[in-house]
Amino acid sequence: MDNKLPLTGINSPEIKEARDMLAGKSRRDPALFICEGLWAAEKLLRREIPIEAVYYENDYFFGGKAPGVETALLVRLCSVAANVYPISAKACARISDRDGADNCFIVARMPETRPEDIKLSDNMLAIIMDGQEQPGNIGAILRSLDAAGGAFAALTNRRVKLTHPRLIRASLGSAFTLPVLDLPMEELIEWLRANKFRIVLTDLTASRNFCDIPADGRVAVVAGNEHTGISPVWRTLPEAEPVIIPMLGSVESLNVGFASTLVAYNIGLRQKGLMK
Repeated sequence: MDNKLPLTGINSPEIKEARDMLAGKSRRDPALFICEGLWAAEKLLRREIPIEAVYYENDYFFGGKAPGVETALLVRLCSVAANVYPISAKACARISDRDGADNCFIVARMPETRPEDIKLSDNMLAIIMDGQEQPGNIGAILRSLDAAGGAFAALTNRRVKLTHPRLIRASLGSAFTLPVLDLPMEELIEWLRANKFRIVLTDLTASRNFCDIPADGRVAVVAGNEHTGISPVWRTLPEAEPVIIPMLGSVESLNVGFASTLVAYNIGLRQKGLMK
């Protein structure tokens, strides 16, 4: 790798584009997403996800400041990137939307998942996110599902781009390493039914404790909108199993991210034989 490339100007279109992407304002290719920092590099390389661009602080990585392992990882990343942009510390600060900017920004292409790409097994866990509006919640749910051994997620009535930078950050990479379907509700329900998924509804109107449902088989947990809950059509499905998380204090409900984590871990641990 040539570490003597000229610095990309702080007022260049490339810096502006990276800044807009990190602020969630870019109108460029909607399949592209940006990660601030090297934390995502190994996951992207391992999955062979296409890297569109790498921006790195030249003085940090090639001025004797960065640990050798970081520089070596950056070199690997740049070797497969379509575009490489050495930048200054001031340019890093201009791109970043937070104090203490990282020294690297990676632009990559989100993998597309179709129903036929899902590898079906006898026991598997999925979470369906219906109409959720907060990118941080979606990212956190993807992270929890991944940690709980989930097989895939699905978005329906989508209101947030899967490439939103806060979603990417909150997921810690699960947004691009875990298969995520994006389907209209009717098509998603038809696919779940055709593949014999049990549909579990996290629903404040339910009476059955979430710990009491069977964990075997193919299970899809539906988590609804942060304010209005799940769409009414889910309750009309004869195979749907509404469950509730008991509230033992004064609050009426949990944040949808925490609620989804509890239900997913309960089912995931039992499917893996780690909990009765």
